[in-house]
Amino acid sequence: MISIPLPLFLTLCAALMGLLILTRPWLMRGAKTFFVALVGVIMVETILVALRFAYQIEGVLVLQRLLPFWIGPLLYLGFVTLSDHSDVLARTVLKHLGVALALSTITAAIPQTRIALDLMIGLSYAAYAILLMRLWRGGPDRLSHLAVAHVPKMRRLMLLGIMLLAITCVMDAVIAVDFARNQGENVSRLLSFGSLALITLFAGAVFWVAKTPAHSAHPGAPQTDDSAAILRQAEEFLTQSQLFTDPDLSLTRLARRLGVTDRALSSAVNRQTGTNVSQFINGFRVRQAAQLLRDTKDPVGIIGEASGFLTRSNFYTEFQRVYGQSPGAYRKG
Repeated sequence: MISIPLPLFLTLCAALMGLLILTRPWLMRGAKTFFVALVGVIMVETILVALRFAYQIEGVLVLQRLLPFWIGPLLYLGFVTLSDHSDVLARTVLKHLGVALALSTITAAIPQTRIALDLMIGLSYAAYAILLMRLWRGGPDRLSHLAVAHVPKMRRLMLLGIMLLAITCVMDAVIAVDFARNQGENVSRLLSFGSLALITLFAGAVFWVAKTPAHSAHPGAPQTDDSAAILRQAEEFLTQSQLFTDPDLSLTRLARRLGVTDRALSSAVNRQTGTNVSQFINGFRVRQAAQLLRDTKDPVGIIGEASGFLTRSNFYTEFQRVYGQSPGAYRKG
């Protein structure tokens, strides 16, 4: 038996990750709260695993079986806070943490039903791995509350989070089978392999988080209150990302993708164009619609929807404002 159990190295890795999370200024406070809570749960869980399996302290068993129910929800909620679903965050938090609390309560009340508990834990890991994968598959624009420069990094971390849940799910399943068939004879060896895999995973996560200096400004964001620079940045981003085709695009969402404040973006657009942000975004939509009117034979209503307009009336009003004629007249001319 090694003198320092591998799960304790996981505790140290988690502690380092927590410190890095706390010192990243570009990460929203809500996301920090969930991620740091997750790190705390992982630290306590790995310590309890070490006490139980390396030092045979069985008194920690009940608490050790409660904590896994919180890992998936906290990881998922951390990313949801950064996503376009953050407008329903309070309801989402109540739902997912409520389920974790209910499962923890059941586990504390009937700890002797080991097979059922192992099954519930495994299903929890699997369910949240699927939820995170669905969020990841939504593309970079789903992380709408992050400055665009940090989105690739967080998407890589999301994949690492999915791998964390998958590896832990497999570890729990294999250990449960070993207890059922061999009375846990191979648990120490299995924990060593699993811990090495998780340590490698945490090392990758620490690397990606640490790549951004703790006190750096948002990469790509204007370093001064230069309204012309902010406007150029907004125009380039919208042109490249085509995010204006999303009818739910808002001032706040665009500002956060650019790494500037709502007020700075609004002021820049107003000073440089004489319009508000809504009209500025609609300008991109109208130009997209005009190109589709010229290049395709699609119905006018379909073109309005494809360009990001929620309603036909808004499409016609904005098109008339920019081109001085209706979409139908523009196509005929």
